[in-house]
Amino acid sequence: MSEAAMEYPSRARTKKYFTGAVLLFVFQLILGILMGIEFVSRDVSLLPFTFDIYKSLHLNVMILWLLLGFVGGVYYLLPAEVGRDIRYPKLIDVQFWFMLLAGIGIIVSELFFTGRNWWLVEGREYVEAGRFWDILLTLGLLTVVLNIVATVLGGKRKMSAPMLVLCWGAVGSVLMYVPGEIWFNSLVAAEYFRWWVVHYWVEATFELIAAGVMALVLLSMTDVRRKMIEKYLAIEVALILLTGIIGQGHHYYWIGTPGFWLFLGGLFSALEPVPLFLMVWSAYKDLKENKKPVANSVALYMIIGASLGNLLGAGVWGFIHTLPQVNFFTHGTQVTASHAHFATPGTYLFLVLGMAYIAVPAPSGRTTFPQSRGKLGFWLLVLGFLNMIIALLAAGIVQVYLQRIQGVSFMDVQNMLLPFYGWRMIGGAIVLAGGLVIAFDMLMLGRNKGQDID
Repeated sequence: MSEAAMEYPSRARTKKYFTGAVLLFVFQLILGILMGIEFVSRDVSLLPFTFDIYKSLHLNVMILWLLLGFVGGVYYLLPAEVGRDIRYPKLIDVQFWFMLLAGIGIIVSELFFTGRNWWLVEGREYVEAGRFWDILLTLGLLTVVLNIVATVLGGKRKMSAPMLVLCWGAVGSVLMYVPGEIWFNSLVAAEYFRWWVVHYWVEATFELIAAGVMALVLLSMTDVRRKMIEKYLAIEVALILLTGIIGQGHHYYWIGTPGFWLFLGGLFSALEPVPLFLMVWSAYKDLKENKKPVANSVALYMIIGASLGNLLGAGVWGFIHTLPQVNFFTHGTQVTASHAHFATPGTYLFLVLGMAYIAVPAPSGRTTFPQSRGKLGFWLLVLGFLNMIIALLAAGIVQVYLQRIQGVSFMDVQNMLLPFYGWRMIGGAIVLAGGLVIAFDMLMLGRNKGQDID
């Protein structure tokens, strides 16, 4: 066991969070491949469940591995920042299994109870989980927040700015999940608050967690000045609070809300990723100037990938796509799918993987480890996702022109897009290969020193 792990024994308990997150990510990729098969085969059903089932599972499994990665990240980073171990270490184990069992419950419910039981499957897009699972997840996240608060209050050091941002993100993840559990008779009100969950989780609370994690990882891996990191972090938090709330409006174009959201939503939602990119870029420049070697280059690859994915996928792709004048044509087309497959994995996947490559080897007693598998997995993910992004963007442009401008029927256009969907399947297969390489690497790195075979 490493010195850091001996000083803070609870860190060893976070290993299961990252291993579980990576394995669930692979499961999500398999679901994506199954969706691609259903999409291409059309009326010929080759699989036991329909496309909508695979889609809802694909999204909800992503949320589960994201939560596991973020909770594990908070628990791993918090002790060193406050100068003491986690207040209730055994609760870390309980919370992991609680969240995993809730996730399994959601998966089983969506497979067998969709359209049959509102408490098990609610059915609203992106928040399909039933009310029973919503309540359990809320309670589980609340216990995480309580454990964090208890640790901070008993800490020996003043709370650092990155850790404060990370913890507020954790608190926000609970608060912003609750609006999705309130019932509204008005469809407009229901849609309005549904986006409080979908948008504020992804572009507010998760962004805060991402900003805090990225800052702490850069500080721990490089000699970059804390003052510089915290300067960009302050700008990022200000933009998240400003743009995350106002930028919500780009989801409101089509649900009956006032027209001013058209301009405000499209403008502000694109500004969030800029400070994070500048923070990583400044740290990278500082690293190059000091010529300091980084032992864990895989983690650095992942963090740089997360900043670029956030800037380009969430920022540039999102801004172009959500401008009202563009979104009038692109809404609900494959352009949306291109943005989603760029922004989400580009930001959060690489961030969770970066944390995993820090948190999994250390408690097992490794200060250094072979980097080749991790780098191979990284580049396979990049190559695969780029294929998917470009294929979906090309399909979306063709779809917009033929369907929205020329008026060709939806199904005729879908038949014309089959080559692009085949291209997307190739990209998905490459991503799955990358995911399998990283999952194997995680399992090897997670074994006690001396047990693994590299």
